[in-house]
This record gives sequence, C-alpha cells and structure tokens, in this order.
Amino acid sequence: MSEANYKNLATKKRRILGPFGRLLMKLFRWEIKGEIPDLSKMILIGLPHTAMRDAWYALLAVWSLDLKINFFGAAWIFTRLPSLFTISKNLDKLGIPWPFWWLQKYLLLKLGGIPVYRVNSKGLIYGAVEEFKKIDNYILVIAPEAGTEPVSEFRSGFYYLAKGLNIPLVPIAIDFKNRCFSIRQHYFVKGTFEEESQKLIDQFEGVEGATRTFKMLEKME
Repeated sequence: MSEANYKNLATKKRRILGPFGRLLMKLFRWEIKGEIPDLSKMILIGLPHTAMRDAWYALLAVWSLDLKINFFGAAWIFTRLPSLFTISKNLDKLGIPWPFWWLQKYLLLKLGGIPVYRVNSKGLIYGAVEEFKKIDNYILVIAPEAGTEPVSEFRSGFYYLAKGLNIPLVPIAIDFKNRCFSIRQHYFVKGTFEEESQKLIDQFEGVEGATRTFKMLEKME
C-alpha cells in the first residue's frame, strides 16, 4: 500500500490519524490492492458487508489513504451501541442506549456520516441527489446490502444516486480471506437496476467476508 498524490480526489490530510491508520493496517496485516481513481466524484461500493467489524477496517483504510468520505448509516448507529438482541421494533431505535451517545454522534458525523431514518425515509434519495449536486468534490461510500445479513436483492440507493448524479461506481471487495480491500475498475451505470445489480453480483460472488462468503439468496416466488 502506498500513498498516492491525488489532484481531484476528495482528501483530508491527517497528520496523526493518517500514519496511525497505516500503522494499524500493517499490525492487522491488512492491505489495499489497487488504486482509488483520481476523480472528483464517485460512489465506493463495498461488498460483502457481513459484520460490524467491516466498518473498523474500512475506517483504517480511509485514514490510511487520507480520504474524505460520506456514508449513509441507520440512524440508531449514531447514538446506540450494537446488540445481539433486538430490543425495539422501531428500526430507528435498535441497539442499546448509553450515556455517551452524544460523543458517538459527534464522531460519526465528523467522519462524514449521514443518518438514515428508516421509519420515514420517503424522498431520501431524491433529497440526497439534490444536495450532492451542490458539492464539487466528494466520495460516497455505500454497502448495497444495507446490513450484515444475506439478502436476495440490493437496496436500490446506489443505482439511483449514481444515475441521478452521473458519477461512477468504484467496486471494492472486503476480502477477509486475503485480508485486503481489492479496488476494482470504476464504471458508469448504463443498464437497469437489475442489470447493474447483476454486474456487482458477478464481480463479488465467492469473496469471503468476515462471517460468510458472498452469495445472493434465492428470491422466494
């Protein structure tokens, strides 16, 4: 893994966290294969997303490359701790509340987090497209599975954002078997949502995540 000199990419020089991230990547024996394209706008697609610790290694990679990112996250992760048990049926109040939620929210917002309220998410994508059209330089990070459980189809947000903003997708494999982030060739979406989803499935099928190998579930008839 080497530090690249970017002219167009959204970056943020981190004098402490940058070297710290690179050090931890080495200690954990993780590496980044390939290069993030030097483009001013893009969507990074991370697959497979199988465990919450994916976010930890992704954070180290972001620090290592001094990237400035934005990401969508379920509203509860901004203020609550993960739990193995479902405490609330409200999708915006999962996890366990704790007294330092304000610090957690501050840090995640500082990292570029955008809370997504699932109970009332109508118009979210349209609103996001309109807001990002006003920005000249950004990197959106999306896990199209929208969670850590196996799914039969992706959430469509990545597709409509890429089309609405006319920006490329940069697929990245979260490869636990080889302990690396494998950056694939970027491209613009041209087909239907189903066609573009299949492109990603074809690229990532068989990649070993933290808890399972990527494979889409069969749809129930």
